[in-house]
Amino acid sequence: MGGKGQFMKYMAHVNPVPNYVSFISKNSQELKLSDVQMAQVMEWKEQNRTKMHGMVMSIIEGEKKMAQASLDGVSADEINSMAETVSKARMQIIVGKTRCRDRMMEILDDAQWDKLTAMVAAK
Repeated sequence: MGGKGQFMKYMAHVNPVPNYVSFISKNSQELKLSDVQMAQVMEWKEQNRTKMHGMVMSIIEGEKKMAQASLDGVSADEINSMAETVSKARMQIIVGKTRCRDRMMEILDDAQWDKLTAMVAAK
């Protein structure tokens, strides 16, 4: 799979929703997070990392399989079924990332959230 950098490229490919935990972790001092807030962010990350990783990798592998299936002359119905599986995984990621956003909005105060969203938008 490659290292963390490669995984983040995969994440950006499969998911249009910002990766709030990553932005918060990298900018915790600028956002002036308290120790309690940072612990809450890291707790969320630990609770969700493995599941998210699995979904991302299932999309990457599914896309590779679809490409190979097309080259191999697999039927349109089978390729469409593969595409539906990948689409469902993408939807699960978006749902999860939106839950993450909602949790981060609970953890950060309004000023921190405004600063974070400005940073994300400027990226």
